[in-house]
Amino acid sequence: MSAQTTKKQAGEDLLRRAQDLCREKNLRLTPIRERVYRELVQSGDPVGAYDLVDRLSSDRKRLAPVTIYRALDFLRDAGLVHRLATKNSYVVSHGEPEGNATKIMFVDSKTGETVEVHSADVAEAIRKAAEQAGFKSALPFVEVEGELAR
Repeated sequence: MSAQTTKKQAGEDLLRRAQDLCREKNLRLTPIRERVYRELVQSGDPVGAYDLVDRLSSDRKRLAPVTIYRALDFLRDAGLVHRLATKNSYVVSHGEPEGNATKIMFVDSKTGETVEVHSADVAEAIRKAAEQAGFKSALPFVEVEGELAR
């Protein structure tokens, strides 16, 4: 199986997961939401909202940025994408962590490439630190910018 076939299958699996999750949570994956999600899946890398406007607009009709932002908000709230503050962009989520783990997104500051890791140890450290600060963490997600080892 070629790398291209594997990537295509992974993309189809992510879309199927998104459709299943929306059905389970009784959420509506509208055509524009699905187009935005597909574009993020196909990209594989973080993509900015205005880049999505350009990619999804046609010569006949330019999509309004608010349309893309609304789709991204929906996808983020559904747990299907993450907003990366370091890059002001969005990237596909590869599933929710098992048990009490926290999702960590490592972002290469030069290439924008991301690696998603789930860690129960980090979740516990965040829980303890939040408790010490008198803070209740609602949705721990950690973003780490640096360089991926090659």
